[in-house]
Amino acid sequence: MNYQKISVAFVATALALTSFLAPLSTPAQSSSAADIVLVLPFENVSNHPEYNWVGESFADSLSALLNKPGLIVITGDERVVAYQRLRLPLTVIPSRATSIKIARELKATMIVIGTYNVTLAPVPDDKSKPQVDRSIASIIGEARVIRVNEGRMAGDMFDSGWAPRVYDFGDVLTNIQHVHGELAYQILYQRDRALSFSRNQLVQEATKVPPQAFEAFMKGVQTQETDPTREIFLKNAMRLYAKENGRAVYSQAAFELGRFYMLRSQWKEAIEHFTMLQKTEPHYGEAQFYAGLAYWKTGDIQHALATFVPLADEKVMPLVGVYNNAGAVSVTAARDEKKAEERTRLLAQGFTLLSRAFDSSPDDSTVLFNYAYALFLNEKYAEAAQQLEKVIAANPKDGEAYFLLAKAHERANHTEPANAADNLARKNFPSYARWQTEWQKSQSVEMVTLRSRDVLNQVDISDLSRRKQIDEANANSAQELLNKIRDLYNKGRDDEALAEIPKLFVIEPTNAEGFLMRGRIKQRQGEQETAIAALKTAIFWDSRVIDAHILLGRIFLERGDLGEARKYAASAMNIDPNNPEAIALQRQVTMGRP
Repeated sequence: MNYQKISVAFVATALALTSFLAPLSTPAQSSSAADIVLVLPFENVSNHPEYNWVGESFADSLSALLNKPGLIVITGDERVVAYQRLRLPLTVIPSRATSIKIARELKATMIVIGTYNVTLAPVPDDKSKPQVDRSIASIIGEARVIRVNEGRMAGDMFDSGWAPRVYDFGDVLTNIQHVHGELAYQILYQRDRALSFSRNQLVQEATKVPPQAFEAFMKGVQTQETDPTREIFLKNAMRLYAKENGRAVYSQAAFELGRFYMLRSQWKEAIEHFTMLQKTEPHYGEAQFYAGLAYWKTGDIQHALATFVPLADEKVMPLVGVYNNAGAVSVTAARDEKKAEERTRLLAQGFTLLSRAFDSSPDDSTVLFNYAYALFLNEKYAEAAQQLEKVIAANPKDGEAYFLLAKAHERANHTEPANAADNLARKNFPSYARWQTEWQKSQSVEMVTLRSRDVLNQVDISDLSRRKQIDEANANSAQELLNKIRDLYNKGRDDEALAEIPKLFVIEPTNAEGFLMRGRIKQRQGEQETAIAALKTAIFWDSRVIDAHILLGRIFLERGDLGEARKYAASAMNIDPNNPEAIALQRQVTMGRP
């Protein structure tokens, strides 16, 4: 997909349009919610369009790497859905009004954009004319972060004012993942100077996929969804990954291959690839959903049941499509079950799940049809007829719904509506004669095929992920976490305290005391530079945190920097001239005066 022109226009329009939304002095983050980050594909400004995949690679990798405590990252799928919702072609340069709509649609507080240029190494040919070696490519570019609510680029606050930050990058193309890791670290460090992980750790995270496998994957996902070339790229990505990682599975490529086969109705191949994903991996829930659907399509009801029902746990994947399919498969299994007790259990399970689907989406005709069928099997004929009327209202040509409606009215002793529905079933349902013969023989409607939801809404999946993050974060209040951090610090359990601080920042990204505690721990561990960064951040968010001023003064005094030490001693005294520690620091820096 081509997003290159969008990113440049977005910078200008975001700056122009959001400048009136908030004054420049507005804090960079809300104290009550994490930042929501949108990474747009970087723009290829070279004359080598064959390297457009590099721009999407920045969006894909940075979205994963920036997904850290305090940040919620908008997925690529969600980004595409937003354009579709706004009926915006992916290649269009958005107007000012459209650009602000995109920002509002995605509710992004941070936007990462960038440009890059590709150069190819020149090599002579037999005629001594300059040629290019396409196997040796390098890139150079720059990235920016836009603070949407402030209407400006992210940067640094100096005594002289605000300085926007531009992130420069460059390397040979085979090191593109290393570039991603470096850039992600710089963006995260700019936002939080006291990170709980190192630059090397983030680069290692970025480069865990072999370069050739990564390139093949990125080219594959940018190929049309049903294009055979997509399969070639993705299979190659999996092969290269397995070769370099002891035959391990490249889960992202496996998931995309599963989707490719699903779209081509190659159910066996789809199941094979979807079931390669592990519970801890991204897209696991989606993969299970589609594997269950593929099992259902092949008539393997038992495997479909075993796959769908665990997903339908309200704590796992409480989505309409999951409830619908799990309920429909449960009812289908109940019809096939010979043991009365198990049949009753499965039918009750199916009815419960379809009821949840109905409660979540009462106007969805697929859900309504299945729910009506479950009501019919539970001998709630009048209620079944009521839901079937809604199905027919959505599709007046639905012969199967007319047939079931006629039987529901018949069982409810509604003779006139039953006859009317039966007449319409005869006109609209090609299989009417066969079904009617079966009905007359068995008085059952087991010939009905329950209806599946074949696609999960990507926005629903993203929203679910966000809700889980927020719920987990809010399980403990900020104050409770602070108390726990203080207690661990006082007991000398510094590493445990550090592990709790990111959880605090998910709830309150601008919590000054959290940065103070990080500064104290890092100072005690001898990491003065990290401690200074954390303490300065604490002061940035709350200039009256006197302990941060005092500790900074002590650190600079220990380093022999009397000028900085005196500055922080004076600021501490201005906050509270009666504070014993501030007074002691003031005496120390005075004694240290040459």
